[in-house]
Amino acid sequence: VLKLKKPEIDKNAVITDEASLAYIEQATKLFNEKQYDQSLAILEQFLAQNPKAYQARLLIGDCYREKGELDKAIEIYSKAIEEAKADAKTGQQVSAKALAALGDCYVRKNDITNAQVYFKQSIDISPDNETLAYTVGEVFFSNQKLDEAIQYFTKATEIKPDWPPPYHKLGLVYLNKTDYDK
Repeated sequence: VLKLKKPEIDKNAVITDEASLAYIEQATKLFNEKQYDQSLAILEQFLAQNPKAYQARLLIGDCYREKGELDKAIEIYSKAIEEAKADAKTGQQVSAKALAALGDCYVRKNDITNAQVYFKQSIDISPDNETLAYTVGEVFFSNQKLDEAIQYFTKATEIKPDWPPPYHKLGLVYLNKTDYDK
């Protein structure tokens, strides 16, 4: 006879209920639809109910960044980095994402010096993450910082040589630079 046991809830889990997961899904959907204020309202409510779920600060910061409230976004990302220090399980990953987001904020502020500092810290934390290097390249490319974009797209190809997207983007960067040979 096979007995089914009800799964136990992990007491250390950040989110333990379906309703909380639904909040995050709804907030993400609204963010993707560019409804940042509505997404923020849901995320703030979620964080009030799940104070240990500091990872939600990344999406909160993204909302403020996309709204153009860069100083508020920087504050939120910085807080996520601070809280990530106490998280041995996913803290590094969250920190790397938050540092890259900080870099993006500084690019948007036309402060390339600070942007590069944060991007470098992000890559240093997660040096084998081709997606992160690619994303940093995307940020620079979308802001017409072509030499910097080349650096990060090239890094993505070095990390994962058989991954086509960074090669495609490198081609577009060189096309923009009118370097037709490359």
